Amino acid sequence: MKQVISTAEVQALKKEGFTDELIAKSFEVKISRNHTFSQEDVQQHAINVLAVISKCKKSQRDRILRHAIKMNEVTR
Repeated sequence: MKQVISTAEVQALKKEGFTDELIAKSFEVKISRNHTFSQEDVQQHAINVLAVISKCKKSQRDRILRHAIKMNEVTR
């Protein structure tokens, strides 16, 4: 099993003389991603959505949200 390293660690290895081929054979590179839509943003939007349907019963909210998910799948 290969050791997982970050892209920053790959750059450090290249400076020490490691080749791309050797790094690929020896390690699994984990690509870090920058998320512009943070977890806090997701939570805030979820609260806003649920606030709109807060007067509905739980079963009604479930049905509404399932339908919204279906609608979202169609628009993709």
